[in-house]
Order: sequence, then structure tokens, then C-alpha cells
Amino acid sequence: MVMLFVDKLVLYFNLLCFNLLIYSTSDVVHAQLLQGIPSTRVKQVAYGKTIAVTCSPDSTTTAIDLKWYGPNQYFPASNEKYLIKSKALMPLEEDGSSSRIYTEPNGNRLKLIISEIQSIDTGTYNCTGRVTNIPSSWSFELQAFVGLKVEADGQQILVHGENSKIHCSVTAQPPPETSWYFNNNYIDTQASSRYEVVTDGLIVYGVGFGDNGTYECQGTELTTGDTDKKRITVKVVTRPVMAVAPVNTTGVQSRDAQILCSVNSVPPPTYRWYLGNSMDYGAEVGTIADHNRYRPSSTDGTLTITNVQLGDEKWYWCEGRNEADNVFGKAFFEVQMIPTFERSLNLNNTETREGNKAIMICQCEAKPNPKMRFHRVGYAAPYVNGVQPNDSRINIYEKPSSASHENQEIIPQEVVIEIENTTPNDTANYTCIAENSAGRNETTMIIIIQHQPNFDLTPPSLLTQCIWEEHPRNVTVLLSGFPQPSVSWARSDGKQISPDQTAFKQYFEPYWENGRRDEWMANLEINWEVTKGGIQGQYNPVGNYFPKASNNLGAVDFTINVVEAQLPGRVGGLNVTAKTAQSITLFARPPVEENCIPVIGFEIMYKLHGTNDVHQIALFPLDAGSSMKIDNLKSGSSYSVLVYARNERGRGEYSNSKIIETLQSTVPEVVSITSSTESLSNVSHQVVWEMPLDGGEPITQYLVSWREVGATVWNSREISSGSLWWTIPNLQPDTTYEVMVQARNRKGLSAKPNPPSTFRTRPGSTGPSAGRFSNLSLSVEIHYLVIIGVIGLFIILVAIDMICFCSRDWGLLACICTGTSSSPKHPVGDIISLDGADSVTTAGSRDPATHGQENKVYQYNSQQPGGNALTSFRSAANGSAFEEEKPSSHEYINTSRLNRPPVATAGQLSRELPEHNRPYHSGQPVPQPRVPSRSYSRNQYAGEDSGSMVNQQQHNMPSAGDRVDAYRPNIRPYTPTSRYPRSQQYGMNGASNYRANGPAIRPTVI
Repeated sequence: MVMLFVDKLVLYFNLLCFNLLIYSTSDVVHAQLLQGIPSTRVKQVAYGKTIAVTCSPDSTTTAIDLKWYGPNQYFPASNEKYLIKSKALMPLEEDGSSSRIYTEPNGNRLKLIISEIQSIDTGTYNCTGRVTNIPSSWSFELQAFVGLKVEADGQQILVHGENSKIHCSVTAQPPPETSWYFNNNYIDTQASSRYEVVTDGLIVYGVGFGDNGTYECQGTELTTGDTDKKRITVKVVTRPVMAVAPVNTTGVQSRDAQILCSVNSVPPPTYRWYLGNSMDYGAEVGTIADHNRYRPSSTDGTLTITNVQLGDEKWYWCEGRNEADNVFGKAFFEVQMIPTFERSLNLNNTETREGNKAIMICQCEAKPNPKMRFHRVGYAAPYVNGVQPNDSRINIYEKPSSASHENQEIIPQEVVIEIENTTPNDTANYTCIAENSAGRNETTMIIIIQHQPNFDLTPPSLLTQCIWEEHPRNVTVLLSGFPQPSVSWARSDGKQISPDQTAFKQYFEPYWENGRRDEWMANLEINWEVTKGGIQGQYNPVGNYFPKASNNLGAVDFTINVVEAQLPGRVGGLNVTAKTAQSITLFARPPVEENCIPVIGFEIMYKLHGTNDVHQIALFPLDAGSSMKIDNLKSGSSYSVLVYARNERGRGEYSNSKIIETLQSTVPEVVSITSSTESLSNVSHQVVWEMPLDGGEPITQYLVSWREVGATVWNSREISSGSLWWTIPNLQPDTTYEVMVQARNRKGLSAKPNPPSTFRTRPGSTGPSAGRFSNLSLSVEIHYLVIIGVIGLFIILVAIDMICFCSRDWGLLACICTGTSSSPKHPVGDIISLDGADSVTTAGSRDPATHGQENKVYQYNSQQPGGNALTSFRSAANGSAFEEEKPSSHEYINTSRLNRPPVATAGQLSRELPEHNRPYHSGQPVPQPRVPSRSYSRNQYAGEDSGSMVNQQQHNMPSAGDRVDAYRPNIRPYTPTSRYPRSQQYGMNGASNYRANGPAIRPTVI
């Protein structure tokens, strides 16, 4: 038993040892079941980089429950491993980003990601799991080191004239080597003293604009050969310098103002404006309330303030800025206010009775305080402040007002005018003037002195007023008075003229031409006709009229004398002051007489003595003098001359007839040159003159003569009498010439002008063909004028032809559109359709026996019974009256619109058909024309409208007495209405068009 127990104990011990051996070696066995990808057990990674390691079984097995464990960064004293979760299961960081360390399952694998590696991430990472149900694991160690890193901004600046640095940071462990390149060229800092490599960049000494370009910062780790680089674009700039500093500026309320500021820099600066105080700038103008009124320029630095307000008075700061620096300037903006007058203040008109004291106050607001004064309207100069030197009754003074303004810096000002012992003459408009450095303003105030009416304003010229036959007269008086007076009128017989009396009209209105509100104008219009026996036997308007003006202060009477105007008397003192072969100059004295209307001029009647061919000249105004000239007379002839005076009523008595003989024919009078004294050319000059009096003989030619000033010999050229200008060629530039023109008739040349006219050519070089070119230019100019004239005439003719075609189917265009031949175009025997034809036209016959027969118009009478036979045609040849006649056999009926019949006389109708010439066979039935629409043109006689075309559905045509000139088929069909359309141009022989649609319409009996 004991041995059996011992054997079993040994067996159990062996099994226990075997199991212990198995368990002690399980790690070694299981380690081969999991592997890492990549498989290295030590992984060295640079700080900031990211690493990914995948835990995977071999390709023949399957792993379950894979997990990654890492060093416990949060509890470094603990020996426990930190379970790394899947990214989807990990909470977000405080900044919203996910964890840097996480796992990602991928089928039978589990990937570990460690991003942006930091120092706390170093340590051992284990992957555990079960492979074929056997526990297994795999681990690696993460080591971190400092890698090569080059950091720099891609755009940097250097300041011109200074020592500036290009910034670039190159880091690595162990420390790397740094190299620099400029525009792909290596910078040898040992060979050049302008460059120095420092830890954080490259210093450039004495920067110039040649340092603009591309730089390259390169770092190299010598142990590993790792290289990195950055390209940097460098721009050389200058620091801003204030070129035009802001200066204290003054603006005016409600206007725009500008504050100037200018800064120099490379590149040009940008500008900003700020509101602040004298010590510091404050808010930018674009951020304050009401900022839309501030308009800073981003290019030239000017600040524009629109619609300036009193609150804009502040310190303004200008900033000019670029990449290198900024600079400031400041200025104070003062706001001034143009004087303004407010009705809400003390600005009132003044009214007082005659003899009392008048006080008027004018108040205004302004900044700075204004200078104020009064100026009476109509006076040459304003009043002076104080007692007036020429009128001690008037005193003017200024003083501050007791009123207040919301802006404490503005104190309203007043000016006061005081007038002692007022008179009606003190009634006037007074202008209150206020002026300061911001501007000037004025307003008009009124002083009115109450007084009884008077007629002192009526001038002596209105005391006697004229009236004559068929000439109504306004009797006018001027008066003053306040309050407004009323005016009544009485006649010379003492009877009052009532306002509602139809024979007279009364008017009353203000007369404020002198700026006075107490002046008035009263009118009495006499409407009756003047006759020797009185006006319609009721009352003679000639005599005195008595206007009476009154108000609550009194009344006054006045007298106006109305007289009858007379015609002028006989002209006296008719004398001849000058005579030529073609003219007579007379002098006459106006009639010496008393008349209420003056003579306004003279009129002349004259005739060739012994004939009845009377000529009249009207009017020689008296204000042009009493000299009168009669032109275009015959030389060596006697004329009977009568002169009479004319006034507003008419002309007076003739003067005694005077027989005056013109001089015998002589040479023409002196020619007057009217062209400019400055030439438009340097080698030619155009001379223009007026046609002189011909001395009684026709002018046959002109002689143009010219020479340089100082020369003795004249150059001359004869010009035909039909021209009043000529161009002088072959002149020298910049030279003064004398020129004269003489006219020639049968008696000889006119006298030379004394002195002759002068002109000067323009400066410039002549060239070898200057003179020839001048004549060529003239001929070319005439050539073009002729061409333009011909073209203009052609256009006018075409326009006239088109008007004729559209209105009457006349003219060349009508011929082209309808054919030009009047001979038959159809063979003999063709029958034309004449249904409803009112008239047809024959064009002769092709038959030799009847060839050359006159064209005839056959008028068809639509009232003839039967209706289809040509039994009642009447013919008219060569414009004669219609006669009863039928067409002969084989006569050709011309229905072309070119072979137009004579215009019908009153009460007759003619019409043409829209077909070609075709023969008519006697005895044949009358065919019917196919005319779907028609147009009739009716002339009005003596401007009378003899009636319109009635509704075409009744098949009626123009009434007897209407004149129809032509029939125009198929022109603008007209839809029937109750009346036919007509032209609005009426008058003698004026035509209006009537149109008809539908079946043939037969005219009434003519």
C-alpha cells in the first residue's frame, strides 16, 4: 500500500513539474503567435511626427480580443499599463479635437496610431490577444528625438537704409548646418561683410533696393544627411515719412471741407483718420456715428468732411502706414457758421403812424460774430452804424442778443434801426446785412408808416392823357397811402363812375417798383369810341376826370385831363441835303404844334415825274434823325416827292410836292471791303466787299489791287461783276499788305479808297508751290461746292418725285412702277373686263386706217338702262368738253395710269383702270373690271366742304359739284365706316382722299 501510494505521488509530482514547465515557457511559445508591422522592437521617431504600428497574427492563424497598451503618461508612478482605445470610443479633447493616440481595428488586425509625438509618449507599447485560444503578446519601445526643421514666413521685408534681418529658424538634434541663397546664388558670408548668419536668420547690412528678390534658407543634419529648406520672397520698403502734415483747417457749416495729409513711402502707404484730442488719437472716423459724412481717401490721404456740422470741430489725426512702420500727424478743425436769420428769433416788420418813432430789430446767428448793418433798398450805400450824417433822425447800433443757442460758443447778435419823427417817405424795404469770415447773408424787412393817401407819385407826364377814335385809353394815376386806400372816379360833369358801369373799367393794384408797400396804381379804362358828337350820343370822354383816394386817416382829390389826340400837321422845311445819280437824301423838320402824342417818324411817297408809278417808303423813325434817303433811282431823272409825319394815331398832311432831279450817271461809289484783316492762310488772302451804288450805270467788273506795305507798285486782277469776293494768291507769310477794290461801269472806275484796307498773312513757310497750291485749293473748293449743289438738287428732285408718286401717282417713279409705254401691249381682239367702269381712255389704234387718232376719254353713264352696253359714253379729246360718242371698232382703250386724261371740270368724274391698253370691239357686251379697292381724290372749292363720302355699303359716290381728280386703285384698302377719311388740309383746290372697299361703286349722274 505504501509503495502504491509513493508511485502515485511520484506520478503526480512529474505531471506537476511538466505543467509548470509548460506554463513557464508559454510566453516564449505565444510570442511567436503575434507580430508587429513594422517588426522592429525599437522605433526612433522625431518629435512632432506620426507613427502607426499594426498588431497582427501570422497568416495561418486568427487572433481575437486584440488590445494595445501603452505607458501610463497620466500616472507615471504606476506600473500598470494604459489601455489605448479606438478613436470612435475616445472622448474629444477640450479644444474639440480627438486624442493623438488611438487604435483602429482592421479585420484580423489592430493598428496603433501615435500622432504629433511628444516626450511623454516615449516608452513600451504592448499588443495582447488570443491566437488559437492561446494568450499571446507583442511589444515595442518608442524613442523620440529632435528632427531637422526649417521654419520661415514666405513673405518678408527689409527696411531701406537700415540693417535688417530675414527670419528663418533651423532646428535639429544634433545641431544642423545653415546655408543661404539669394536668387539661386550661394551667399558666402565669409567673403561678404554685408551678410551675417545668426541663429534665427540672416542679417543684411545697409539694405538697398537691390536686395529685393528671392532668398532660400537651407538646413542640413550632417549625421543623417537630412536636408530641408524654405523659399522667402523679400521686398525692400522705406519707413513712412510725413510729407504734408495736417494743418489747422477752417470749415463752414453745411458745406464740404478737406484736411490734407500726405506721406511718402515705398510702397505707398495706406491712410487712416482718427478723432481725438491734442494729446492722443481716439476712434477711427469710419467707426463713429454719422461716419458716412467722413470720406478719407485711401490713396492721397485727404479727409473730406461733407455737410460740415458744428459738432465736427475737433482734433483729427492722420496715420500713414506700410509694412515697415506708421507715422502720425494731427490738426484742429474749426467750424464757422455763415450768418443765418431765424424767424423764430426777433425778425419782424415794423408798422407805425406818421410822426411816431419806428424801431426795427434784426437778429442773426453766426460763428464767429458777424458785422451787421442796414441798407435801405434803392439807396446807393448802406447806413453807417450810429447817427446818420445826412439824417439825424436815424440811429443804427449793434448789440449781443439775449437769446441763446444750443452751441454755447454761438451768441446771437442784433442790429437795431431807430427812426424819430417818421414821415411817409420812411416807408421802404430795409435790407439787414450780416457778414463774417464764413460768408455774407442778408434779409429784407419792411418799415411801413401809416398815412393818409396822396398823389405825389403821379409824374407830370400823366397829368394830361390822350384818347382818340377807336382807341380805348387807360387813364393812370399813382398814389401812396397806408392802410391801403380805395379809389373812386368822377367825370367832368360831376357824376360818379360806378365800378359796375360797362362803359368804364376800373383797376387797382400795388405799385411796389420802389420797394415801398404803400404805393399803388389806379387805372380807369375808357372803352367808348370817340366821335365829334360824343360817344354814342351819351358822353364825350374828353375833359377832366377826378380820382379820389381815401383810407381811415383821410382822403384826397386829384385831377387828370383827357384830351383828344390829333394827327400831325404838315411837314415843314423839306430840303435836299445830298444827291447822287441813284439816290436823294432829304431833311425834314417835324410839325411844330401842341399835341398829346408825339411824332414818331416820316413816310415818303415819290414817283418819276410825269408818270403814275408811285412808290412809298415807311417809316423813317424820328429817333434816327430827320435825314431820309431814297435809293435805286434813275440817273438824270426828275422825281416828285411828298413827305408826311406820322404819330400813334396816324399820318398827317402831305408836305408840298417837291421836284428833285438826280445827277447824271457817274462812276460807281467807293467800294467798302468787309473781309478780316487777319488772313487764314500764310500764302493767300480772301477779299470780300459790298456791292456799291453803281452811279446809274451797271457795274461791269471789279478791279482788285494789292501790294506790300511800303511798296510802290500795285498788283491788280479784274473780277467779273457777278462776284463779291476773290482770293489773292502768291503772298508771303507774316507780311502786311494793302488792298483796295474798285468798281467799273460805262463811266469808268470808282474812286480809290483813302486809305486802302490792310491785312496780314499768317506766319509759316511757303514752300516751292505755295501760290500754286492756293489757287488749287480754291478750285478744289469750288469743285466740291458744285458737287454738293448737284447732290442736293438731286435729293430734292427725288423727294418731290416720291411725294408726287405717293399722293397722285405722278412722276418718274410712277412710270417705273406701272410701265412707260402707252401703246397697246395685247393683240388686237383682246377684250378688257370693264364691269363697273366709270371711264376709259383710248390711245389710238393699230389699224392703219385709224392710226394717229387722238386720245379720248370715254365716260360711262351708270344710270343707263341695260348697264352692260357702251351706249352712253361721252368722249373728250385734248381737254374739250364731253360729247356723246361711242368707241369705234378696234379703238384701243388705254387704261394705263401714265396716259392720264385731262383733269375733269366741276361735276365731272374721270377714272383710270389698272390694266394695259386693250382693244374694244363695238357692239360687244361691256366686261366688268376686277377692282377690289379704290381711292378717290376730291378737291374742295373755295374752301367749302361739299359733303363726305357716305357709307360705301349704300354704293354712293361724291355728290354733284365735287371734283375728283384721279382714281388710284389698290392703295391702302379702307374698312368702311359711317364717314370716309379725309385730309385735314382744306382750302382752295385742297384735296382730301376718299377710299372705298368691296364691289365696284358707280358714280351718280353727272
